[in-house]
Amino acid sequence: MIKRCLHVLAPWVSGTAVLLAASVAIAQSPGYILQQNQLQLQPPPAGKAASSPAVAVAAPVVAARPGSKSLHIGLLLPLASPQLKEAAQVVKDGFDAAAAANPDSSVQVSVSSLEDDSKVLDGYRQLAAQGASFIVGPLTRQGAANLAQESKLPTLVLNTLDKAPPAGSKVWSLTLAVETEAPQIVRLLRDDGRQQPLLLFNGDGLSQRLRQAFAEFWVPRGAKPLAELDISNPDGDKLNAALASSDAVILALDSKEAAATRALLPPTMPVYASSLVNIQQPPAVMQGVRFVDMPWFLMPDHPETRGIARPTSNLTRATERLYALGVDAYRLAVALAGSKNAALIKLGGATGDLRIGKGWQVQRELPSSVVGNTQ
Repeated sequence: MIKRCLHVLAPWVSGTAVLLAASVAIAQSPGYILQQNQLQLQPPPAGKAASSPAVAVAAPVVAARPGSKSLHIGLLLPLASPQLKEAAQVVKDGFDAAAAANPDSSVQVSVSSLEDDSKVLDGYRQLAAQGASFIVGPLTRQGAANLAQESKLPTLVLNTLDKAPPAGSKVWSLTLAVETEAPQIVRLLRDDGRQQPLLLFNGDGLSQRLRQAFAEFWVPRGAKPLAELDISNPDGDKLNAALASSDAVILALDSKEAAATRALLPPTMPVYASSLVNIQQPPAVMQGVRFVDMPWFLMPDHPETRGIARPTSNLTRATERLYALGVDAYRLAVALAGSKNAALIKLGGATGDLRIGKGWQVQRELPSSVVGNTQ
């Protein structure tokens, strides 16, 4: 498993680090994607020397069509990181699959393989020196922040930016942070006529971020603050009392905690949750729970992405989210590079219907489903 990765991915936006993180504190984004992954990662051989700081390798160049304008993308990923190389490779596989599905796009790709965040700017400079005109990456939150403040090229970072890029820069952020799903789940509740939902959470860092996001987006839509209950140590009397005045439940929990908590609720109680509950083999108790998730899973025949190859290796659903991130990273980079007005971009993506809007954050609109209908 991957406890060693948790410390590095802790700076991500949504979750933990890589795959084996049971006892390590969870921190930020697409980390939650790997939190539930059960794939065994092989530790680096003992005594093996570290690889070179930031080695850029040019990928095959696609010949430009007559009269077309070529695009040179620089892909910046921690492919040489002992902790993150597996996750980075999954992202790259998705990126390559999207490129292969559009072979006439006249796009050249160069790749810079990083060991850690301290090499991000070195990798960026190598790609710029090779002629890259658009940068994609890196994956970690700190690396994204470092690059966003320094990049002079149009750049798509693959994590959350807490701080706005410098004025006048062309930097955008595409993230799978689970907190960004809260507004859409709130809309589901409203559309279903729910007026008094009860938010159930625990002390986990990811649960706390979900709790904050739900509370933030519920208040502007209703007169009362969102009712909340900490179920870290479930109390039957408190839970029953809270449920008595509620018409729905929101589970701000990961898949295992959500299942354990759902078992405590009345079978007829409407329940809503994030994409964390959309696993390949959900327990029977989760049947009927409403959630949102990326089209890659809920709309496999989406007309804009159905021609893109699925992973060749047997990935968990959690890790396959990184593959979908790579798919949209390529497609969005091409769209941004070819647009004079990024705010007008609308892209039906693997990770959601994508648009830029007025800020630097790429907005992802997700479809909804019910556990048991898509497995």
